[in-house]
Amino acid sequence: MGSVGAGAATLALRPLYSRNYLFGAPPLPGTDNFVHLNLNESPYGPSPKALKMIRDAVSLSGRYYYDLAFGGLAGELTDHHELDGDFVVTGAGCTEILKLCDDLFLGPKLQLVVAEPTYDAVIQYAVNSKAEAVKVPLTKDYRHDLAKMADAVTPQTGMVYICNPNNPTGTIVTKDEMDRFMNRIPESVTVVVDEAYSHFAGSGYESAVKYVKQGRNIVVAKTFSKAYGLAGMRVGYALSNEDLIAKMRPFTVDYAISALSAYAASAALTDSQHIERSVRLIAEQRQALYAELKKAKFEYIPSDSNFVMINVGRPVGDVIDEFYKRKILVGREFPSMPNFMRLTIGNADEMKKFFVAFREIFKV
Repeated sequence: MGSVGAGAATLALRPLYSRNYLFGAPPLPGTDNFVHLNLNESPYGPSPKALKMIRDAVSLSGRYYYDLAFGGLAGELTDHHELDGDFVVTGAGCTEILKLCDDLFLGPKLQLVVAEPTYDAVIQYAVNSKAEAVKVPLTKDYRHDLAKMADAVTPQTGMVYICNPNNPTGTIVTKDEMDRFMNRIPESVTVVVDEAYSHFAGSGYESAVKYVKQGRNIVVAKTFSKAYGLAGMRVGYALSNEDLIAKMRPFTVDYAISALSAYAASAALTDSQHIERSVRLIAEQRQALYAELKKAKFEYIPSDSNFVMINVGRPVGDVIDEFYKRKILVGREFPSMPNFMRLTIGNADEMKKFFVAFREIFKV
């Protein structure tokens, strides 16, 4: 069996995201004192404003959130992105938004065009919808091959999914690449752009929200789970044109966001200083990781996100186990990249612990 096949076989036996399950199940008993560098969470947590709002709103927990459609939060998000109209649908993280899109735009005899590898929950949702996932390999530098993805679009294509920056590679689609791609895609095909990690992207990046403003057939998915540090609160949202939003709304789940989550997200949105600080500190620790990897002569993929893919030169399953023995949780296996380990960037103390374990495991 080849290396990719072996990785796939191993993945079937190993819980996703190391020993945490997909979609945020709690760690196994006894791992509370572990260093968590596996789920791309922010090591700096929520904004102080969000924490205060959570404390203040606890007394409301006994009642349903008064705003069934979360129109107040949606209005704030509309203003935040400088939109004018009904352009927002909220959900429990990007995961609900992506499932909603798969439910609406896919089905039997329809196809999803997607990069390989990318955030694979959207592929599972497509399978659940009885659709076919058409996977297009990344380029040699681990980026979306948008030209080939456009070539893969057929009359059976119901949806194209682009994760930008991409999870797990951390690479981006540039402004010019996205413009060329959108010019080739027929208006009958919905493009879904997942911008969960957009806050961490560098100068070559541009948000796809501009296409929403142009009225294009596009959905931009965003979340409060990453830079905002609210992963456990589960707040995400979609930005799209008013016609698409009207079609999406019946597929949403009533009261999907709790009262505490809605108030926390509203407060977090106002604290730009916390976001700027978190992004800056993560960038600093990412550079420190690069320096350590270069010194040890390890290949890595330069990242525009809060995680880095590292070529460990061997099947990553055993490496995950070695870090686990040292109370460090690192990212799960990706069958198409069997020798790469995805590492979430932690704070300075967490990264020091990682470096100690890294040197022990690889004897560098």
